[in-house]
Amino acid sequence: MLARLAENLFWAGRYVERAEDAARMVDVTYHTLLESSSAEVTAPWGQLLDVLHLRAVYGDRPVEPAAVIQFLVLDRDNPGSITTSILRARENARSVRELISSELWEAVNNLHLSLASRDLRRDLADQPYELFGMIRRACMGIYGVASETMPRDEGWRFMALGRVLERAEMTCRLIDVRYQQLEELAGPSRRLTGGDGARPRGADRADFHHWIAVLKSASAFEAYRRRYRSSMDPADVVEFLLLEPDLPRSVVFCLSGAMHQLQALSQGGPSRAVRALGRVTASLQYRDVAELFELGLHPFLDEVQERVADVSEAVADEFFRRHPSGLMHAIATT
Repeated sequence: MLARLAENLFWAGRYVERAEDAARMVDVTYHTLLESSSAEVTAPWGQLLDVLHLRAVYGDRPVEPAAVIQFLVLDRDNPGSITTSILRARENARSVRELISSELWEAVNNLHLSLASRDLRRDLADQPYELFGMIRRACMGIYGVASETMPRDEGWRFMALGRVLERAEMTCRLIDVRYQQLEELAGPSRRLTGGDGARPRGADRADFHHWIAVLKSASAFEAYRRRYRSSMDPADVVEFLLLEPDLPRSVVFCLSGAMHQLQALSQGGPSRAVRALGRVTASLQYRDVAELFELGLHPFLDEVQERVADVSEAVADEFFRRHPSGLMHAIATT
């Protein structure tokens, strides 16, 4: 496969995943803060910009809910906005139409045309839940169409690889940013401190709802409740989103999936990207959550994000045309 075509498929997968993640997180943040006072909403919206790696792009503008939502949904100058992500996914898909199914092209194109035909400002003002739901369902439909209509050839694997690497970085940043916020609010994990934490935690505190929002941001709330029942201990949430091998949006699940695709693309040969991915995957697969807290969760997650970005750079060096260093990060500026 030509390097240019492989790269376009890789980025098509990343952009669709980016749009879906942004739609879900904006939706969850908006509805979580509906009854909050104006003084309480600035920090969560600013943290969402950090999760989506768009704080620098947003700049020094006031962090006001309406402005942030418009920036994340319809700002064409924002490389991480939903409309920009879908536009770029469509451009990448159009450039490889001979390699993808007509059904997949129609799914991507229809989402782009649907967004272009709507009055998005009015939708955000009148029915944001319906808009975000439509975007999430359409993005998941794109994955479903790709899964059901494309052979498991190189094209499929590059698209799937882009999707899971984007998702791994996004989930990692979600845990990192939100945990720092909620640790200040809720105190340490009782599970890890044996109930001797300086401050209480649990379902009777406001942080219960914030942890639910974190889980919903990763489409993991119902699965979490089936596993941990009524517990909302921070260590349980972190363990589930980071280390759960069967959760589609956990970091370790995404990295394991990326390894499967990358090994097939490398055909078992020596590969810098496979070695880099193997190291970061192993650093998670054989960890206990208590060990991560002892190491320091924030520096550990920072390192995981850097290593995943290194994997993307190695993939670009190995399979695509040359890129300036740093452009393969989850929220690229190209």
